[in-house]
Order: sequence, then structure tokens, then C-alpha cells
Amino acid sequence: MTTTALVHVVVSGLATGSIYALMAISLVIIYNATRTLNFAQGEMLMISTFVGWSAHEALRLPLPLVLLIAVAAAAALGWLVERLVIRHAIAATHLDVLIITLGLSLVLRAAAGLVWTHDEFPFPSFFRERPIGLGPLRVAPVSLGIIGGSLALMLALAALFRWTRLGRAMRAVAQNQRAARLMGISVERVYSASWVLAAVVGAIAGVLIAPVIFLSSKMGLVAINGFTAAVLGGFGSMPGAVVGGMLLGVLENLAPLWLPAGIKHSVPFLLMIAILVIRPSGVLGRVRQRKV
Repeated sequence: MTTTALVHVVVSGLATGSIYALMAISLVIIYNATRTLNFAQGEMLMISTFVGWSAHEALRLPLPLVLLIAVAAAAALGWLVERLVIRHAIAATHLDVLIITLGLSLVLRAAAGLVWTHDEFPFPSFFRERPIGLGPLRVAPVSLGIIGGSLALMLALAALFRWTRLGRAMRAVAQNQRAARLMGISVERVYSASWVLAAVVGAIAGVLIAPVIFLSSKMGLVAINGFTAAVLGGFGSMPGAVVGGMLLGVLENLAPLWLPAGIKHSVPFLLMIAILVIRPSGVLGRVRQRKV
């Protein structure tokens, strides 16, 4: 394989990994605040992307407005799910909430099929199709756009968690909910904010990747790879989610070059099994010790 082709595969893998990283971050945001996993994250991404697509098809809105509509729909859906479903299960165990979100994912996928059918639809792209020449290399604009957009969102999230009042409250709740409540932080509001923020991150990821994989009711399955990326990087770690997503995307694209083509779909699961056996805490995760 030539160097040019290898660079193209790596850049494409980084673009795919950026989406996995965003999905992993959205899962980690909710997990850090509530210590529960949201298995409906992918379907929430899919629903919000469909809402933006419907607005574009009906009104022929420009893509920036389509993105804003998808983000607004995601924020509303995240808030409603937390207030109407998750908050009523606040006394339930983490396993119960996990099962609730799994059931919610099935309901959302079925609802999307009823409203939009289970067909695949082309989604408009922010980026042109003509490759960009970088010396002897030819890079797809959509790959660079996904990487750039994802990195910009990751930096914005890092700034939010570090320098805003909401971010500090979310970090405090993630460390110790009881201590945070004693310091005057509304844990319930942080719960709502975490669900809304995770849904917004998912919506942006959905709008970025929909032109590549097409929009359909099965689009939410990308959350599986996001979960794998979070485990690979160290579940609960934001930097780990980014590293895990990028690493997973690149390895997933490189694997078919030297292994059978069908191995690409097995890479996420093989990696998750390997990392759980070799280093259960993940690449950047920490092993937490508890006193009994």
C-alpha cells in the first residue's frame, strides 16, 4: 500500500473516531453525574437528526439552521426523558435504570420507523465532495470537517467543565453527590443538565455523520462503538473517551488492510474484550479503591 493511501485511511479513521469520541463523551457525561448508562443515547441522536432533516426537507432551511433545530430537539428530548422517565426511577438501582434506557431505545427506534419509515435517506453535508489536495495527498473534505468540528466541540466542552459554574457543579456531583448537595448544589438540576448536554453532543455528532452513513432508524447503533470507545479509554474519563474513540476509529479502518474484510465490524468487540482482560480500567482510567 502506498503512503498516500495509508494517510487517506488514517484520516478517514480519525474522522470516524471523532464521532465515536463524541458518543463516548455523551455517555460519560451522564455516567459521571448519575452513575448510570444511557443505552438510548444512539436513538436520541437519531431522533434529533431526523427532526433536523425533516425541517430541511419541508422548509429548505440552510444547514446551520438545520443544526440548530436538531440541537434544540435533542435538548428538549433529553430534558423530557430525564424529567418524565429517569427522575421517577431515582430510587431504582442502576441496573433498573439501565433496563429502562434499553427499553426506551427500542421505543424510540420503533417510533422513528412509524414516523419516518426504516428506509435510508441522504442527509445534506456541510462540506463539498471534491477532495482537497495537500501536496501529493488527497483528503476528503468531509473527513477534515468531521475532525475539525468534533475537536472544536471537545474543546468547548473542556472549557465548559473547567471554567463555568455549571461545569464545576457537574464535576462536584461526579466526585461526591452528598458533599455537592451539602455545598448547595442542586443535584437534580445537574442531572437534567447532564442529560440535556449529552443529547446536544449526540445531535451534533448525528448531523456530522449522517451524510456519510445515511440517515435511518438504525443510525443509533453507532452508540455501541461509542460505548466501546469509552471502555477503551477508561469509562468515566473525558480524555479517555477522546483517546479511545480516535484509537478505535483508526484501528477499525486499518484492520481490513491486513485482515479479512469482514473483521472491521468485529474490531470494536475484540478491542473491548482485550482491554477488559489486559487493563480493565482502560487506557487512561484509574482503579478506584474503596474501603469496606
